[in-house]
Amino acid sequence: MTHHCQRFSKAQDYSDGLAHLNFRYTIKSQQTDSLTTSHIHQLDNTVLTYSLVNRSQGIFTRVPDSSQDYLGLRFIRQGHEIHASQNNRSVLTDYTIGIFDLNAISTYDRLQPTESINLFIEKNGHNRNLLGPAAASKILDASQGMGRFLLESIFTFEEQFPTASLEENKLILHHLISLLGEWVLQSSPHSTDDQLVNQAADYIRSYLWDTTLSIERTARFCQTSVRTLQKAFYLADLSFSHYVKDARLALAAVKLFQTDQPATSIAFQCGFNNSAYFSKCFKEKYRLSPLQYRKKVQKLLDITEISDYQCPLTH
Repeated sequence: MTHHCQRFSKAQDYSDGLAHLNFRYTIKSQQTDSLTTSHIHQLDNTVLTYSLVNRSQGIFTRVPDSSQDYLGLRFIRQGHEIHASQNNRSVLTDYTIGIFDLNAISTYDRLQPTESINLFIEKNGHNRNLLGPAAASKILDASQGMGRFLLESIFTFEEQFPTASLEENKLILHHLISLLGEWVLQSSPHSTDDQLVNQAADYIRSYLWDTTLSIERTARFCQTSVRTLQKAFYLADLSFSHYVKDARLALAAVKLFQTDQPATSIAFQCGFNNSAYFSKCFKEKYRLSPLQYRKKVQKLLDITEISDYQCPLTH
């Protein structure tokens, strides 16, 4: 079991400290060093970071070959950030909590110095309902009540992490995540249909490469009927086929950004058995061809000025 803490005062060192994680992270700032202070804590497969960061911009993604899905929980005590992923735009300000499904390329614009904590956890049956069906993100007001208690508690937990034992930290973290889940459910309860869609979404993401993936097979995995699953997707304003295609295109976008593989090869890896159809669908979604998209994103990175590393957090 892993249980350790690292402290940094430079963005370069901070990024290096997170480089072993399966996420790509870039940061750009007009200042010499955007980072004021930061801590990285690791508890088994969970990573918690504290940072005080100046104005900056960047981009982050997960490594598409990682078999495990993750949730990113971002706790803002003070700051102002805008996050964008595909057609989703999220704004975090003082005393807000952001919950992100890290399955796509996301950009951020930090508009003022920000004090924050990130909690990077494996997505599982205990926490999948932190987000609604197939949702990419959720922003919660934590300025008062239970939200304020949870936000302040996570900052206190981070301060005490180095002095607590492994068992104590695991116990505290488990209860904080459980409380957060209960609060989210209380604020916006999930129906049985929502939970079914989340279960199906987890299965779909594990088999995006498989051209034989079908609603019949997914329904069997979820131990329900095809009709019931179709209804659950309908009630969530989704269709099974559209969700699968959208998830495959999002995965392809990540691969286009992170690799130099030909678009045709990426199409097959993402479950498209026809490269022309893939290009047509990709352009409909992103309004650019796959190669145009790759060129645009790489230009956005401004690689000569940005240090990039395999790191999921500090967005």
